[in-house]
Order: sequence, then C-alpha cells, then structure tokens
Amino acid sequence: MANNANKKMLEEATVSVNAVETASVKQKSGKKTKFSEVAIVADGNERKSAFAKGINRSVNFKNVQSICGYIKTKGYRNAEVIQVVKAEDFLKNGDLSLVDINGATITNENASEYYIVLDGQHRVYAVAEYNQWVEENNENNLATITVPAVIAELEKGETIAEYINEINITKQEWNIADYVQGAANVHADNEFLQTYKKLIKSKENPNGFPISTLNRIFCGIQTAISQKDFSLLCSGITEKGKANKKIIPAYNLEIGEKFISICRDKGFTDKDIAKRFLISKFNDVKHQYSLEKAFEVLNSITPNDKEEMFNTRQNLDEQLVREKIEAIINRLKNNE
Repeated sequence: MANNANKKMLEEATVSVNAVETASVKQKSGKKTKFSEVAIVADGNERKSAFAKGINRSVNFKNVQSICGYIKTKGYRNAEVIQVVKAEDFLKNGDLSLVDINGATITNENASEYYIVLDGQHRVYAVAEYNQWVEENNENNLATITVPAVIAELEKGETIAEYINEINITKQEWNIADYVQGAANVHADNEFLQTYKKLIKSKENPNGFPISTLNRIFCGIQTAISQKDFSLLCSGITEKGKANKKIIPAYNLEIGEKFISICRDKGFTDKDIAKRFLISKFNDVKHQYSLEKAFEVLNSITPNDKEEMFNTRQNLDEQLVREKIEAIINRLKNNE
C-alpha cells in the first residue's frame, strides 16, 4: 500500500500555457487567490519555480488537492525530489518562454532566481497550497515546505520539450492528443503540427477534431499521419524507415482551412465537421471531378440543404449527407 501511495504521489502531468496563466487565479471559497511562491532547493541553492510556457499539459487540480491532502496527513518526504534545470541556461537562447507559478513572465534579468520544473509540477502546486494553508491555519506551528530537487542532465542538443515528452510518455500512457501536442512543442516552427495542435480534440479542446478527420481535411487521406508518427516527432525524429521517408505528410493548410471556414459559414458546428461525413464527401467530389467543383458544391449548400442532412434526432447523418451532396451536384448540372 505504501508503494501505491508513493506511486500516486509521483504521478505527474504538466502545466500548459493556459493552465499556468489561469491557474494563478483560481477560485477558492468564491475568491480569486494567487499561489504562494514555492522555494526549491537543488545542489544547496534555493530558487523559485518556473514553467516552460506552452510546452506542458494542463494541471489536474484534483491531483493537486489529493497530493496536498497527503502532505497534510503524512508530511513531505525528502526522498520525493523533483527534476529541474537552471532557468538562465535555457532562457538565454531565446527559443523558450518561462512563467512563474502565477503566470508572470520571467525575463533574462531575473532568470537566475528560478528553476524550470521539468518533472514534479503537481507537487509544486500542492506544496504551494499546503504552505498557504499553513500560513492561514497554523494552529500547530507547522513549518512551510521547501521542495527538494535534483538538477536534470539533458543530452547534448536535447530540448526542454523533448525531455518533458520523454518523462510523460514513460510515466503514463499518452493518447493521440498528447502526442500531437508534444510533437508541436518540439517542432515549434512547423505550421502543420501547430495547426493540428490547435484543432485536435482533447480534454482542453473537447470540440476539436479527431486525427482521422484532420488527416482527411488537410491531407486528403485518413491515414496520412498516425500516433506512432507523432511519437517519433516527439523525440525529434523527422524521417522513418530505410528510405528515410519524411514523417510529416503532404498537406495543404489553405484548402483545409477554407473547407472548415465554409462549413462554419453554412451553419455546421465543429461537432458536425468532426464527424468526417462532410469532408469524406468533399474528397469524393474532388477526386471524381476537381477541387474547384468540390468547393462549388460546398458553397452551394443552402439552409434547406443543410437541414435535410440531419436526421430526426437532429444529428448529421452520413447517408443523408451523401444523398444531399449528389442532389446539389445534379442541381448545378441542370443550371448549366
């Protein structure tokens, strides 16, 4: 049981840009409260906590509360170290943005006051809550906690994003959205990956699109890129196989974004678009006729056409979509 408790304590997710920037002002008893700064000690040096902006995943506050509760009853064991690196060593390159526990930007001028937390974000937030609880309710003269840490050693050329990805992949099973986000963080300048990161369906974006639909929209084929491919990209790998085939497939963001924009203009929700019925038929028309024809058909959908694509339960229906698109094609032919 003790091992299970320790394992639970060690299970960490990570902090995304939105989580860090909004976590600073959470709801507590109906009031907005900032987190207390947490002191971290590594190699005998004490610093404050910093987080890599936009790289890590969202804070699970249920997990934070669970860890905080554990600390209140069992204390904080010094063997439970977190992994950090010196902020100034990575901020100076200009390719990384850092924020403190309350979302404030960290600059080169004050970077030496911080450690970047690579593994242990939930414990840091839990200690912040615990320390604040001690300060507000210190009936038993309890001491606030300083978090013990170890300086992580990154491989030559390894980035913060790659290191964090490796930690999270080995610590807990990732889903496709995690791999997409991880790959986009490692390849921050890649427009294809950034688009997928923005649109992928995830816990943070429940109205997003599944990977198969995104592949159809931007690549024209359902199997264009897979979870395994994103896993390789998370590790900084960009080619695969004996032929060194590029992992990122052929794509066209302009066509994909135009398709989504027209569908939205026609009144379809992202939930409707995510079902793949519209994009599958769009691609069928494109292959049978031309891209120009496919967009002409899409633009010709009337409010009545749209309404007739939904079944009696008001759900977009695949068969009704196919029948209506064919009817629109015939209507356009008759008007020629």
